[in-house]
Amino acid sequence: MKILIIDDEKNIGVAIMGIVNDEGNISKHTLTFTEGMELLKEEMFDIVFLDIWLPDIDGMEGLKDIKRYYPEIEVVMISGHGTIENAVESIKYGAYDFLEKPLSLERIVMILKHLKDRSKLLKDLRNSKYNLIKKYNLIGVSQIVNRLKDKIDRVSNMNSFVLITGENGTGKEHVSRLIHMLGIYSDQPLVEINCSAVPSEFLERELFGYEQGAFKDATAEKKGMFELANGGTLFLDEIGDMDISTQVKLLKVLETGEFTPIGSNKVVKSNFRLICTTNKDMSIEIANKNFRADLFDKINIIPIEVPPLRERKEDIPYLVNYFLKSVTSLNSLVEKSLSNELMDMFMSYNFPGNVRQLKNIVERLAVLSDKEVIGVDDAPSIIINHNKGLNGITTYDKYSFTLKHAKDTFERDYFLNVLIENNWNIIKSATVLDIERTYLYKKIKSLGLDKNKNS
Repeated sequence: MKILIIDDEKNIGVAIMGIVNDEGNISKHTLTFTEGMELLKEEMFDIVFLDIWLPDIDGMEGLKDIKRYYPEIEVVMISGHGTIENAVESIKYGAYDFLEKPLSLERIVMILKHLKDRSKLLKDLRNSKYNLIKKYNLIGVSQIVNRLKDKIDRVSNMNSFVLITGENGTGKEHVSRLIHMLGIYSDQPLVEINCSAVPSEFLERELFGYEQGAFKDATAEKKGMFELANGGTLFLDEIGDMDISTQVKLLKVLETGEFTPIGSNKVVKSNFRLICTTNKDMSIEIANKNFRADLFDKINIIPIEVPPLRERKEDIPYLVNYFLKSVTSLNSLVEKSLSNELMDMFMSYNFPGNVRQLKNIVERLAVLSDKEVIGVDDAPSIIINHNKGLNGITTYDKYSFTLKHAKDTFERDYFLNVLIENNWNIIKSATVLDIERTYLYKKIKSLGLDKNKNS
């Protein structure tokens, strides 16, 4: 570490420099605050030992200046006749510690060790945050993705509620995490729940929390997500699936910033940023009275639409290469690539399951293929059939089969695309198809559809 000592007593400065240098650090010493600030402008320092009584400025004012212009530098105040009030005030203005003269060698060594450990921890945290942001960054060079990146950068540091819309598999969750990690709440918790995956009665328990004995299974008190997200971000995935009664209660929390845990009489306050996602057309949901218009207005302050992959096909090669590198690195495999012919087939396919479907296919190819250049013969049937035409018949002779064959082929493709688009969620797929779940299960079996083979 590099350390600056600002003290008008030369012997004190020399003594601290000796201790600092013996611990493997680099140090410099100035007799005035003005000289010290000039050094700070010219060189990078990790720690400043600052005397509270200086000939050209009051040390407390000097502390404020250092923290104002160099907030990342840790400041240790030193004084020959300090008081508890001085110590408390210096900590209030950002000092790391307060030392009294005569200085203790052991205390200085301990401070240096703690600050070195702290510096390493902060560096690790910064690297971890960088790696997370890199992980959730949007891959692609298309104009539509670049516009999305620009919008994410603009809204990240705002406090406004965000509603992210888009088809299944487009990367709405990635966008949500990226907004949180790039924003003002990045050091605070990100609390998330999938509204479509939790029954309404359990969703309220998760959101509001509850007191012990509030209901039969409440054997202990539990904090809800509203409370856990205080100071951070609450992420409600697929909010379009939230039932009306819960929507009413959520709206009240968003309007007042207050809520009452289930079984409790106490009012709890919480201040959080809200990010929501949905794959539904909210105008239709509102028209069908499945979603409250007033709640939609509240959460839709900043709308962000994540485009489907078919609208950004020029990004497919970049996504393929990224997924290939990720899976080969993770599984200690040799680096692999797609042949030009297979990449052309990927480019011509619309990927109803979007980026998620592309990722699944690429990972499967990387793991199962022994080739360094993965070719057309390794491609999944859904890609091959699409490129050949209907059920493997080329475009030149696709009208040479019966009407029944055409109907059967269309039905299979239709069911398969609906399943893929809904990530093989049977309840959602049955709702889209407007059929019973039991009938959908029968069709999956009779059509020979398989999630592992046809995704």
